[in-house]
Amino acid sequence: MILETLFSMAIFITGGHLIDTKLGLHHYSDEDYKEIFFLKNKKSISKECIRHSKLEVIKKLRVNSAGSQGDIFKVSDPYPIQDTPQQDTFNSQRPN
Repeated sequence: MILETLFSMAIFITGGHLIDTKLGLHHYSDEDYKEIFFLKNKKSISKECIRHSKLEVIKKLRVNSAGSQGDIFKVSDPYPIQDTPQQDTFNSQRPN
């Protein structure tokens, strides 16, 4: 019951927004934000970001610095852009 109250206050204050380690702003639905809020330390989950309209992987990291604890969220793209293959210039310069 206490955790549900904390979650209700968090969703009221943030409105479902999340700031990642690179200071990027992300927005999730209330159900997704609840799953992210109750995520265990060093675990990850995939959710749809409403702001970016794409699937993102969220990893929760707990930090303890200067006597205070806090949660840091690392948000990454599950499908990173692959480099296109480049032309092989070494073999094209060799005589046959």
